[in-house]
Amino acid sequence: MKIGRKRKGKAEIPTSSMSDIAFLLIIFFMATTKFDVKEGIKIFLPPLANDQQTEVITIKLTDKEMTRFQIRADGTIGINDEVPRVIENFELDSIITSKLKLNELMIFRIITEREAKYSEMVRVIDRLKAAKAEKISLSTR
Repeated sequence: MKIGRKRKGKAEIPTSSMSDIAFLLIIFFMATTKFDVKEGIKIFLPPLANDQQTEVITIKLTDKEMTRFQIRADGTIGINDEVPRVIENFELDSIITSKLKLNELMIFRIITEREAKYSEMVRVIDRLKAAKAEKISLSTR
């Protein structure tokens, strides 16, 4: 009588619960991950005017009352009617403080070209906030 050998099966790793483990790991990492929330620029806007005040008042401002920062696409900044040039932080600080010494209620208007870098506008706003300027106007061209 011939006795046959038993065949040994191949060694396999059980993968039936592998997907369950992967799913639990994904849930764990999603629940414990801290996502950064970008706050943006903190600007305090004036309160909303009453509906009764519909009259439009036009006021002409001079250079003694308003300073314009024109930020160009190439990174240069023009102040009022000056030729646009590259302005470093220390020079920008001295310009802002001298304008505030002339008039504490100075209005600073920042006009940014659409192609200009966002970081240049933020840099000017940061310098204005550091100098405690309270009246800032933002616009694009």
